[in-house]
Amino acid sequence: MYIEDQNMEYDSDFVHLEKTKEMTEEFLTNEIQKLKEQHLALIDDEAKLKKATEESESLAEQLQDRGEKMEKRIFDQEQELRQTKQLNEEHLECVCQDNKCLGKEIQKMRDTLNEIKKNTAKLYAVSASGKERKMVFKGNVFKNMSKMQMRVNHQILHSVVGGTALITFEKPEVASNIIEKKTHIIPVEDYRIKVMAEGVELLVLHSLGLDMSLSFQKVLVSNLPSFPEDLLMDKLELFFSKTKNGGGEVEKREFIADCRSVILTFVSHEVAQRLTEKKIFEIPFGESTHKVHVTSSLNGNIKEFEMRNLICNRTVLLTGIPDIMEEETLRDILEIYFQKGSNGGGEVIDLLYCPEGHHKFAAFEEDDDDDAAV
Repeated sequence: MYIEDQNMEYDSDFVHLEKTKEMTEEFLTNEIQKLKEQHLALIDDEAKLKKATEESESLAEQLQDRGEKMEKRIFDQEQELRQTKQLNEEHLECVCQDNKCLGKEIQKMRDTLNEIKKNTAKLYAVSASGKERKMVFKGNVFKNMSKMQMRVNHQILHSVVGGTALITFEKPEVASNIIEKKTHIIPVEDYRIKVMAEGVELLVLHSLGLDMSLSFQKVLVSNLPSFPEDLLMDKLELFFSKTKNGGGEVEKREFIADCRSVILTFVSHEVAQRLTEKKIFEIPFGESTHKVHVTSSLNGNIKEFEMRNLICNRTVLLTGIPDIMEEETLRDILEIYFQKGSNGGGEVIDLLYCPEGHHKFAAFEEDDDDDAAV
């Protein structure tokens, strides 16, 4: 509190107040009381300020701790995102690699399909009279495709899965009756099994268009002796590669097993013409010579062909056969049942049973029965 008085004297340590009329004891007591109250107010303000400071410091610590936690969380999320990105990139690379592999497999399957179509076109040509081929299962079974292709020319392979059977009857009407009835209940010892009968569909060639032309580089060498294939082709290549025999450099050779002939492809076009003009050549084979025939070779390209599904007239597919006993025993039971006329059956020519968990290929051949229609 500031009191202005001309009679007030000051020194360095104390303030001396000169008592005047106005400055009574009561006045001074009131002033002291006011100073005490102001002092208490200052102490209270100091306490509040200290409390506010402590709260601010605590809040600052909390904010700092929260900021550190948030910063750590952001860092962890960035790490997780980087790891996720890396995993996604690795997964994407694996998917791309799998797609490439699938693409190769698809292309391989397409190539195989094209090869099958070409082989089918060769194997199932329509006869000159326009009469369609009749197909029937005659009991031939193969474990894979390659063996069939090496052994036969006029067969269609049909996949037989586990739990099914193929049965061929002597008469088409018996097969028709079995298929029409559909469901057959067959007694097997103390049990009865229910099998379903349906027709067999085969994909056969309906029409074929070929583009044939004489080759200027290839010749067909026929009337060959009974020598091993490799030795035979070596002898022919050696003979026809010599210019003194009218030949030239051989580019390719191919053995045709069906007719025991060899196709030779020459680098020069003139060689094939010279050889086909002479036609007959005597070639040494061991200690003797043999006359071979040389004729022009044809280049054949399939322009177009049409496939269609045909139903076999004497063969029936049975499905739903459980694996409840030995294969041979169950096969005999099936044949006995469908042999009986009382069950709608008839004379059975062949029966193929494939147990569950197995897989076979049945070879369908041309049907020699003129009265049978596919």
